[in-house]
Amino acid sequence: MKTQLRILVSSVVIMATMRESMGFLYQEMHIHIVNWLENKGTLMMHCWSKDNSLGTHYLEYKENFQWQFSNELFFGHTKYECYLEFYNGSLPNRGHFVVYDSKKKTRRRDCFKHCMWGVGVYGLYAFDEIDQRWDYEIPWPSKNTFE
Repeated sequence: MKTQLRILVSSVVIMATMRESMGFLYQEMHIHIVNWLENKGTLMMHCWSKDNSLGTHYLEYKENFQWQFSNELFFGHTKYECYLEFYNGSLPNRGHFVVYDSKKKTRRRDCFKHCMWGVGVYGLYAFDEIDQRWDYEIPWPSKNTFE
């Protein structure tokens, strides 16, 4: 019984240190959203997950907002959504976008460490980490699901 308890405690300690030392169970992710509105307007954004709200932010042309989090690779589910709004002349454009979901594809190509989004008047552009280029992804308004 003592041996089993020692093995259990040792396993817990090893698993706890793996997160920091090897990144085995967790993956550090970075989300970047940049205002590329061709009309050089202000982009209003509010992003959230089920656990927290990142607040409302107003991005001027070429400004970006970014955050990072640890994504549990095997058992967790991390999803970040954003409500985006800007004015194109006197007409508002509004959309709800899923910018990251660990269980569902939200982009044509996966992001591995940096999920970078550019917001334009025609929709969202995603940075492809493999090809090192920006691709047009999601028009306004959005459903952004790729099955």
